[in-house]
Amino acid sequence: MISGSSKITVTVQLAAISLITFFPVNSSDAQSNTQAKSSCELRLEAYNKKRREHSRQSANYWNLVKKKRAERRKKVRANIELSRNDYVLTFPPEYKGPKKPKCPGLEPDKPVKKVKPKPLPTVSNFLRSAKSEYGFVPKPTTEMGYKIAVAREAVSVGLNADQIVGVFALETGGIGPYNRQSGIFITNQNCKPIKAKGRAASTALGYVQLLAANSAVVAYYNGRKFAERFEQMSKTVGPARAKELRRKANLLRKVVRDIGAYRSSYPKSKRNNWREFVSFGNTSKGKAVHALNLDIDIGPLLQVHKLLKIKQVANRKGYTQVSGAQIELMNLVGYGRGLEMMRPVARNVPTSNFFSSGGYFRNPVAKDRTSEQLLDRLDSIIQRNMKKCGSIEFLQAFDALVQR
Repeated sequence: MISGSSKITVTVQLAAISLITFFPVNSSDAQSNTQAKSSCELRLEAYNKKRREHSRQSANYWNLVKKKRAERRKKVRANIELSRNDYVLTFPPEYKGPKKPKCPGLEPDKPVKKVKPKPLPTVSNFLRSAKSEYGFVPKPTTEMGYKIAVAREAVSVGLNADQIVGVFALETGGIGPYNRQSGIFITNQNCKPIKAKGRAASTALGYVQLLAANSAVVAYYNGRKFAERFEQMSKTVGPARAKELRRKANLLRKVVRDIGAYRSSYPKSKRNNWREFVSFGNTSKGKAVHALNLDIDIGPLLQVHKLLKIKQVANRKGYTQVSGAQIELMNLVGYGRGLEMMRPVARNVPTSNFFSSGGYFRNPVAKDRTSEQLLDRLDSIIQRNMKKCGSIEFLQAFDALVQR
């Protein structure tokens, strides 16, 4: 005789057997899932190992680059001649391991916080700041009018068409126009106006693509000289034009004072010549100064004298004849590094010797090239873009100036 509790137990057991009969557990599937997971886990471990190894190699490489750069600076200051041993002669190590496998459950996906980048100021912002800070509205002109003004100033200070139009060809793709901001296109490939498209990639403006900080530098160091010139010009023109020139002279003097006052107030612990100008360029007054590039009288002076400074630095170091590509190289990597890359001892060394790791990988023109190859690449881009409509018109402006 079976007790009540035993009957319940038997009934449960029979029910369980029935469930197993009708819904059998597939042990082979469970085993294959475990094996797949194990295989993926092994591949992930192999990937992570390769990545760690590559990270160590990269860190060692860039530390050596930094160390040799510091040693070169000491040698240059001590007037000790550099040799190839002062450079890293290999390119940065490349990752050649497997791709990262996706293993569900092993590495939970981390929620990606999408941070919207702060929008960069555009031409409309620069113009607004010029109006609010200085009550100034740049005097516009035609594209050819701006080119003639740039050509006239360039020739007067000893720069030639190859140098000026060469930089123009690379910086604007041989298209222009003078009021173009980096990343925003307002003309097509035939130099015809189009509805603005794209978005600002930087504050760079004009033929030389000056950043807001560049405009501040040129205005600060040359503003008083430009003002004196406008004062002299005002004595040889009609009353209306004379008044306009004197107003611009006063504006430039005020700009120089404002930049000087800003630099004086900059925290001493953070003093750095370039950083101070970058910081000023981000202010409302800095944006206003940048708008001066759009004025027919002041803009060409800012654009030309930026390149004149590069030429003067090169001349002092013995490079009396510099091409558009060489000027662009110094404009790209900085005066000192550009000149160093042009030295015979550094021509065949990797460009990584002159960049930070971040800057190197962000610069596709410099990446995986030697100094000489980079200079050749810049020259080839310039020669190709010299055939574009904007470059052709620019060369015509120089020719017309010479004929006159």
